[in-house]
Amino acid sequence: MKLRLMLFAVALAGCSGELDASSDYGGDSSDDASDGIAAPDAQGLCFTSSECPTGYICNDFNRCEYVTSPIGEDGGIPPPPEVEIEMSQPVSSERFVYVAMTEQDELARIDGQTGAVRSTSVGDAPKVAQAIPHSDGALVLDSVNGTATIVRPNGEDDVVKVLPTLRNLNRLDIDPSGRYAVVWFDLTKAIADGGIDGIGSFQDVTIIALAPGVERAVNLTVGFRPRSIAFDSLGTRGYVITEDGVSVIDLGVAITQGPTIVPPIPVAAAGTPANALEVGIVSTGAYAVVRQTGLNAIRLVSLAGAERGQTWELPLSSPATDLDFAPNGGRVYVIEREAQQMSILDVPADFLNPAGVQTLDLTGAALGSMQLSADGTRALMFTNATLDERITLLRLDQATATATTWPLKKAVRAVGISPTGTTAIVIHAKAPGDPDQAINVDDFIDKSYGYSMLDLATGFAKLEITPVDPGAHVYAPNGHKAYIALDGGDLPTDIRALQIVDTRTGVVIVKQLGSPPEMAGILPGAGTGEAFVLQRHPLGRVTFVNLMTDAFRTVTGFDLNGDIVN
Repeated sequence: MKLRLMLFAVALAGCSGELDASSDYGGDSSDDASDGIAAPDAQGLCFTSSECPTGYICNDFNRCEYVTSPIGEDGGIPPPPEVEIEMSQPVSSERFVYVAMTEQDELARIDGQTGAVRSTSVGDAPKVAQAIPHSDGALVLDSVNGTATIVRPNGEDDVVKVLPTLRNLNRLDIDPSGRYAVVWFDLTKAIADGGIDGIGSFQDVTIIALAPGVERAVNLTVGFRPRSIAFDSLGTRGYVITEDGVSVIDLGVAITQGPTIVPPIPVAAAGTPANALEVGIVSTGAYAVVRQTGLNAIRLVSLAGAERGQTWELPLSSPATDLDFAPNGGRVYVIEREAQQMSILDVPADFLNPAGVQTLDLTGAALGSMQLSADGTRALMFTNATLDERITLLRLDQATATATTWPLKKAVRAVGISPTGTTAIVIHAKAPGDPDQAINVDDFIDKSYGYSMLDLATGFAKLEITPVDPGAHVYAPNGHKAYIALDGGDLPTDIRALQIVDTRTGVVIVKQLGSPPEMAGILPGAGTGEAFVLQRHPLGRVTFVNLMTDAFRTVTGFDLNGDIVN
């Protein structure tokens, strides 16, 4: 798992009416530098530095911050670093959508197949919930007393188990097997969520065993300020990536032996800024692969066995700007933007004997970041450090990888590839400035929000200009449709809409929403399959969208003890 800036999936919910593609958008009834640089758009909100005015970078809190850029060796100003933006998964199981109802101290469970709603008391002011993999249960944290509640559907009565945790924790990660969870405090998330109710520990985490009948919580001390959590493919070990290394937790041992200290394994020299590092864990958990900003090398760190803590550095032609793991975890793709190439490394063989390293010349390609398809056969390369209107497809299922670069109409912020690997949704970066002040068509497009549906067989891109930031998206499991939310704000007159993209035809259907969207996801186990969209609504609102027919079903009022109010 990569250390990434998290961009939470936006949601789409609304009324049952349908609009065609020509429908209007809208709701229901409904201290700066002395050189005079203008303030950035949206009160400084950004996801990448390319969306900020000249002289600004996008900082960890998604705000444009003025900086004095260093001068590069050639006398020019080097581009800012790439930003990894992950489209996070919403809180849903195969069939149910879970909503933490903070004011009511309850967890709502909405059945995507029947629309039935059930509420369960789960502690004071719950804000964070997560579905448990391979089940229809969920884990939810309260934000006052330090408890975690496991809720499992069981006919008319839910099975509920309450466990103690540390106080003021606001992040939880569940391993792929669904047996363990790691609960921790993320200061960046606390600030992004609108304020800090209480400061959680910067060095303690809670491990929770989730298996029915053996539920237990244990507190551990790890390295300073956890930044992300990874698991091995079997879900037996957790890796807490911190500012001073990686704390490796044997989850089963931790649960049975109780509280202890798990010191971190260093992955860089002492004093190296954490934001200069990207740390990835191979699927076996045996190694961490580390890239460091400005370093012409990639580092391998042993996390297990007799070589635990040993490091190997592999020289590169220029600093790595991104690294991605093949699905089996045994191969790493390293992007070297300045050298215009990619190194393909087998782990650990190529670090022990660099003669096996494959190097792919990518002169003329869009370089900086890379997004792999689920099966690892395709990759899209782009940069979000600058306003670069290109994207490069890399075919990795051939004896010799090949690259094809295509032009786009707008620069790239982030990319999501369909589950089938046949199309991609490209979320575009917005150049600073008001599109109403554009001097020509290209300038209007650059300063507008938008996304493109990209066909990976031909490179054909369908550009869609949007009135507000499209944010994240979700694909149907078969890749035939993508669902993109438009959240313009909380006023009745603000734009709130759902766009459904048919990836086979490029046709976009616009559906008006009754309230601002907040999260979207897919329920593959609900009948023939449903997309769900949550909205910010005083009574609670969720809309289900049939994956085949696009029909809407809306449930409103699930915070009223399970009563449905339409």
